[in-house]
Amino acid sequence: MKVIYSCYWGSYLAVVAASLHLELIDVNKYNKNDILSLRLFNKISDMELGELFFIGIDDKKSEIYVMGSKNSGKILEKALKGVAEIYGFGKDSVMLIDLNPYYNILLLLGILLIKRLGLIKTGMKLVLKGIAKNYDKIIKKVQCVKAEPIYEGNKQEVNR
Repeated sequence: MKVIYSCYWGSYLAVVAASLHLELIDVNKYNKNDILSLRLFNKISDMELGELFFIGIDDKKSEIYVMGSKNSGKILEKALKGVAEIYGFGKDSVMLIDLNPYYNILLLLGILLIKRLGLIKTGMKLVLKGIAKNYDKIIKKVQCVKAEPIYEGNKQEVNR
């Protein structure tokens, strides 16, 4: 199983969700220093949108990725499932989780300040507040992904 967490840029909500999935950060308590220390947090550039970045392998042997997809999550999900099926893996071998609905005004404004105006310090404060505001929702989404029947029944090989 390949689980791909996707958001507009891929380096904010997707990185946090993938890290929660792999328990790289505390699911019980929001900690901005943990988030800032994540390998890909605020590190995916405009030129890397659409690329898959491997984060790790979970306890069910699923490969966890992040990807920036702008607003194309639904289209990408269909394309990825179609490609998987063409290569004989089956539609259920790929899960794309679109996290764009979890953006809020703080996140959007912070990212605008960082990406477009170069105001990293101020922008990052807003981004972290925006993530903190939706942290519980992101945790619940990750828990739903891990509770999905196709995820729970994941018995395929990693190197397929």
